[in-house]
Amino acid sequence: MILQMIINGLLVGGLYASIGVSFSLVYGIMGIINLAQGTQIILGAYLTCAMVQFFHIDPFLTLPVSGFVLFCWGYAIQRCIINMVGKGGVVLTSLLTFGLNLVLINIILLIWNADFRGVNPAYAGKNFELFGATIPYVRLAVFFVAVVATVSLHWFLGHTQTGNAIHASAQNKRAAQIVGINIRHSYALTFAISSGLAGAMGTLYVILKPVSPFSGADLLMILFLVAVLGGLGNIPGALLGGVVMGLTDSFSVLCLGMQYQKIVLFLGFILVLIFLPRGFFGRRFYG
Repeated sequence: MILQMIINGLLVGGLYASIGVSFSLVYGIMGIINLAQGTQIILGAYLTCAMVQFFHIDPFLTLPVSGFVLFCWGYAIQRCIINMVGKGGVVLTSLLTFGLNLVLINIILLIWNADFRGVNPAYAGKNFELFGATIPYVRLAVFFVAVVATVSLHWFLGHTQTGNAIHASAQNKRAAQIVGINIRHSYALTFAISSGLAGAMGTLYVILKPVSPFSGADLLMILFLVAVLGGLGNIPGALLGGVVMGLTDSFSVLCLGMQYQKIVLFLGFILVLIFLPRGFFGRRFYG
């Protein structure tokens, strides 16, 4: 039983890590707390449900589409709206993203209603055993895709010209402008990457559990916890934070039951803020 809980926690931790990175990226580079990030994940999930329903394709194949749609959404929103109030500080931008969150919820309600939606691929019940623990192929695939996406983002930010431009925008905005970096484009691209990753993670999330238009609130708590625990603006830290979060989630269900899961999450968040306000590897920007 203990081994099963550990494996379950590790597998879901990979997804939590990638979700946390999508949130932490925007704060680490731009200093913006995106309160709409949880609902962006849910929008990606609903897009996957719609494509599976109408085109009868494997949900994993919808991941590039949901990621691309949210990427375009994120770029447009940041360039046309958030960029105009970016100098207003954390409070103003947080209020704006909270408003965007409400807009997204109502868009989902308008198109899909308030029903829970989920996908159930034909291989959902297949699994294998490892030392007596059962490992579902679907959960393993979700873990693998999420970790690959997180590691790929880390490589992109550290080994490409565009990633270096994003780094420079976070380190010294004035110096970046002097050497010819388009700050507005870098910020819009950062927000777009964050939103695109959120859309892709929405695909993975809905494969594991059904979602409703209001599920973003629960995800937002996970986003905050993983991002703060790992250190805002640090991808390796988010990976570790996601794993710790997944294990905590798994063992809280085992020891206390599902009804206390959210209570444990809230208590965990409070303890992290008290004893680890900068997380494991807190830094100002990605490095």
